[in-house]
Amino acid sequence: MAAPADIVNALESVIDIYLSDVRHRERAAFILCDNLVEMTCKTKAKEHDHRFNTSCGFYDAWNAPGVQLPRTTLGRQVQNYRNVRNNMQHGNAAATVDVYYCATAIITSVKVIDRLWRNSSILFPYWMKIALRIIRLYSDEGDSANRKPFEQYMRDLRWRGTSKDHVLVTEIAIELGHRDYWQLGVRMQPQLVEECLNELGIP
Repeated sequence: MAAPADIVNALESVIDIYLSDVRHRERAAFILCDNLVEMTCKTKAKEHDHRFNTSCGFYDAWNAPGVQLPRTTLGRQVQNYRNVRNNMQHGNAAATVDVYYCATAIITSVKVIDRLWRNSSILFPYWMKIALRIIRLYSDEGDSANRKPFEQYMRDLRWRGTSKDHVLVTEIAIELGHRDYWQLGVRMQPQLVEECLNELGIP
């Protein structure tokens, strides 16, 4: 069964921010990811029982009938992310997360979605599947030895339609292979990014 469209759309926003040049992207994506997990749990709980009170707290949401994330694994992870998010927003305004912790949180959110709507990630749009392969590489599940080769490969790719030798004064030069523009590269030419991932053996 596919996850509801609003859940997939929210994940899309998280991915777009993580792969873009938005300032403090990891902080922004992480906070949105935490909100996504809460929305996911409450949506599933409401689907299970239409009388479920969605104004409940986060702990009650991921422990609700119809949701009940495993407390020692997935539940513990999402609760830890909530604790970090709360500290960022209420305890220490300067606190943030790095690119790797944020990536792991995003991959965890996909696991939550897949658990509540069994394997619904196989129905994600093609570009989103490619984007999640990149994010997985930067998560705790990724092989850190592949990160630098991947970044270099992305910079070296001959992106279709980007072969202009000079930029007009009214234009902005955008290098799709640069980390700040991966979101555009994945959206516009996902097949090229997939070739890169496959060439390096990145799952």
